[in-house]
Amino acid sequence: MANRHSEQAGLEVVSVQPAEKIIQQVEHTTHDAAYSSPIPVAAEQQLPQANAQYNPHPPIDPRYAQYNQQGYPGGGGAGGGYGGNPQFNGSGPAPEFIPERRICGLKRSLFITLAVVIGIIIAAAVGGGVGGALASKNNKSSGSSSDSQTTTSAPSTSTTGAPTSTTSAGPQYATPGTFAAVKSSTSGEDDYNSISYLFQDINTPDIYLWTIIKGQDWVEIGKIEGLDPPPKANSSFGAIQAPDSDTISIYYAADNGTLFDASGSSTGTNWQNGVMARRTNYGILVSEGSGIAATWWGLKGQNGPGYSSRVYYVDSAAARIRELAFDNNKNPQWFVTNQEFETCSPTAKIGLAHLPPNATSSDRETVHLFYQTTVGDLRHYPGYDGAWDIENAETISQSTVPDNAYLASSIYTDESTNCTLHVWFLDASARLSVLTGQGQSTRTHPTFENIGTFSQRNLVTGFTSSYISDGQIPGGSLAAVGWVENEEQVRVYFRANLAKNQNEDGAVEIAGTNGWASKVLPELLLGV
Repeated sequence: MANRHSEQAGLEVVSVQPAEKIIQQVEHTTHDAAYSSPIPVAAEQQLPQANAQYNPHPPIDPRYAQYNQQGYPGGGGAGGGYGGNPQFNGSGPAPEFIPERRICGLKRSLFITLAVVIGIIIAAAVGGGVGGALASKNNKSSGSSSDSQTTTSAPSTSTTGAPTSTTSAGPQYATPGTFAAVKSSTSGEDDYNSISYLFQDINTPDIYLWTIIKGQDWVEIGKIEGLDPPPKANSSFGAIQAPDSDTISIYYAADNGTLFDASGSSTGTNWQNGVMARRTNYGILVSEGSGIAATWWGLKGQNGPGYSSRVYYVDSAAARIRELAFDNNKNPQWFVTNQEFETCSPTAKIGLAHLPPNATSSDRETVHLFYQTTVGDLRHYPGYDGAWDIENAETISQSTVPDNAYLASSIYTDESTNCTLHVWFLDASARLSVLTGQGQSTRTHPTFENIGTFSQRNLVTGFTSSYISDGQIPGGSLAAVGWVENEEQVRVYFRANLAKNQNEDGAVEIAGTNGWASKVLPELLLGV
């Protein structure tokens, strides 16, 4: 039955045997894709009816209980048409969600808080009026005692009221934690119309958005609203912006590990959740601490009204990278492919570089996937024209990458240089580092040998000053985006080093063109 997955693979499953495993594999016979599909293939699966019962699944953190919704995380029964796969079975239904009592349409706690605040304001207004009247009376009395004396008003203090503080807490700012970055482009082109980067605040589940329109400067868009449930705090998320579109889609894990999607405008904060979680029976469970990466795929109109999508994460049950795909021509449209990557650390991070097709052909479309093995080396999987090239997967032995470090990747389009491929990370000293290889497509250049092209790492401090290329956290999160504008361009985003940035938090944008330059973008006010 598992072989039927080849009919609906994401980057289509090639009919070759996987390459010999270079690291010792861990057996996960219960949840391996060869034994049980996380989401059954179209022929086996019936989409749930409106009254279908969902399998129970571990409850989310009680702090986010207000985000409970039908099918998440409650439910029960036999799982509708989803067959009771072990990956969908949890530890039992969540406690019943009881809405908080409301007064005048407001939550009881909020109503009481507002009542207290209004009472204080009224008391202050009355007190101010009485105090002003007394002060006016005293001034008149003082003025009549000496016609030649000019009175100057001075602040009066009350000996009966509580002292008023003259200091207040400073503004609270969102501190960049985990990052994602996307660009808007024209279909079939390597240009850009806008760039957006997103980061999650390290102290809250909130995600913030910045956007730059071509020819303008960066704009603080603000905190994204409408993520229901919210992302797990201090967690990775992936982002996609398809060509000719203003819409950004993000993919994130909720507090209990369930993968959700949401989308909205690159210039707005009112977003909404998509249907991916519901269509997958809330069964995509992301490993604690896993990286998440995403990309669009294909030519416009090739897969229905839009582009295909691919999302990569570490499966919580199998401890391996999974590929979740969306395709308008499939039923179901969201499905996990049967592509098997080697087992990895449950907290492995994922780097993804995508070279889009040109305007007339998908032959050159290339994707490169990077993640860390259980022994700390990097694994590199190339995919060409819709197929993973398993035979040319390689291990990059690199001791400078911290364990479980975040990875970002970008690729140049110049075929004369074999499409230069970059892997970015922050080393053990939080210095921006880059591994450089080649990512040419073997579909367009059959004689190209991609194995062994990566050189030793370089520090970006070798190209520019350490001020702009030092991060705050060793192995910390970063994101990269590339395009062509007269020449190859790349931008990398990460949290700035405090000591090098006058003890102020912010995101660093590293720009690579003729040389290297940078810009430190300030923090956003919390809630803005």
